[in-house]
Amino acid sequence: MNYSHSSGYGKPMQKLMLTFFFALLVSIGGMYLGTMLPSAARIPLYILEIGLIIAIIFLRKSKAVGYSLMYAFMIVSGAVLQFSLSYYIASMGTSIVIQTVAVAVIVYAGLAIYATYTKEDFRFLGGFLFASLIGLVVLGLMQFFFPFGGMMETLYAGFGLLVFIGYTLYDFNRMSKEGFDESEIPMMVVNIYLDLVNMIIYALRFVKSLLDD
Repeated sequence: MNYSHSSGYGKPMQKLMLTFFFALLVSIGGMYLGTMLPSAARIPLYILEIGLIIAIIFLRKSKAVGYSLMYAFMIVSGAVLQFSLSYYIASMGTSIVIQTVAVAVIVYAGLAIYATYTKEDFRFLGGFLFASLIGLVVLGLMQFFFPFGGMMETLYAGFGLLVFIGYTLYDFNRMSKEGFDESEIPMMVVNIYLDLVNMIIYALRFVKSLLDD
């Protein structure tokens, strides 16, 4: 049974946001764990992170497995995020990183609230966002062979930021319009968590590209 506004949508939404809050705490614990790991652990952790996302997608209907995998993903993702934040702190300084992260979180929260309660329907963005995400991944892979710099780096980071601003609007709006089953909560938490983390990372990348010019 799917929940909607007319059939008690508020309760599953509250459970989703509570689960999201605990997931963020687990991710912060993963970040602390990341401070104790060598830099060589970054690539294996990144591969494990992708593997956990795939596992969550395939096992999302299993409530017990879904939640355990979700929290495992948060720990691993937090550790990976710690490596990224450490890099930007070393590159730009702690103050700029804190300010950029704070702005990204505030924008994310504002978009989430707006998309949840607005009468506007952003579900039409789904296909465009997916195509944009594929483009973002392809460009990211190309960068391993042809590193971006200058204006290209700024454009790429700005494009990534816009994609995840769009996904934040789309994900929260879709949950609000369509409702959801409680068994879908782990996957939805992962989705909105990735929206937030990617907004932060691309915002940091965008700011760094401007400072480097």
